[in-house]
Amino acid sequence: TSTAATSLGTLGFGLKVPGTTTAATITTTSTSSAPSTGFALNLKPLTTTGTIGAVTSTATITATTTSAPPVMTYAQLESLINKWSLELEDQEKHFLHQATQVNAWDRTLIENGEKITSLHREVEKVKLDQKRLDQELDFILSQQKELEDLLIPLEESVKEQSGTIYLQHADEERERTYKLAENIDAQLKRMAQDLKDIIEHLNTSGGPADTSDPLQQICKILNAHMDSLQWIDQNSALLQRKVEEVTKVCESRRKEQERSFRITFD
Repeated sequence: TSTAATSLGTLGFGLKVPGTTTAATITTTSTSSAPSTGFALNLKPLTTTGTIGAVTSTATITATTTSAPPVMTYAQLESLINKWSLELEDQEKHFLHQATQVNAWDRTLIENGEKITSLHREVEKVKLDQKRLDQELDFILSQQKELEDLLIPLEESVKEQSGTIYLQHADEERERTYKLAENIDAQLKRMAQDLKDIIEHLNTSGGPADTSDPLQQICKILNAHMDSLQWIDQNSALLQRKVEEVTKVCESRRKEQERSFRITFD
């Protein structure tokens, strides 16, 4: 039976006690009211009583006469624990940094995988569109070939009837000339009517003819102009009849050409 007065705990490995050279195996049964230290080093708190914390325990000590192994002091143990704690913190920081990088790479790989999948779908869609476009191009080429085959006889017929196209252009020129002649004829008729009214007015208001009278000279000039306008009127009427005849001939030729074109296309 041994009695020890202490406020600390006991360690599960040998500590060097001054004045002893033997190792002891101590089996202790105790109850403690102090909280545990939290280290897994077999530290067992003792029951403290009063201000000094007297501890009463019953132990069975078996002494041996063998040599004592190397022992460790509290300072060495504390320094080792601090060193291990710092190394553990460094390893934890390094692990967290590596885990963060791995997570970032994982997200990047997932995003790239999604992009590759989307790009693959787009490529497949483009392939289908290209195949459809090739089919449409083949169809267009076949239609173009058929159209060329149909245009060959039409081109030959147009070459044969190139003279008729020139005639159509001449018909257009003739029609413009006919309209211009009608406009000139109308203007001449109005001018002749105006001159006739002036001459009648002068004849009714004038006295006996006097060759030296300037008014009589003006009347003669106007009469000459009247005769000229009448002659122009007659010739314009003749020209109008000729234009109408030519127009009828051109119209008949145009109808014949239209019938020939219809027969050719049919």
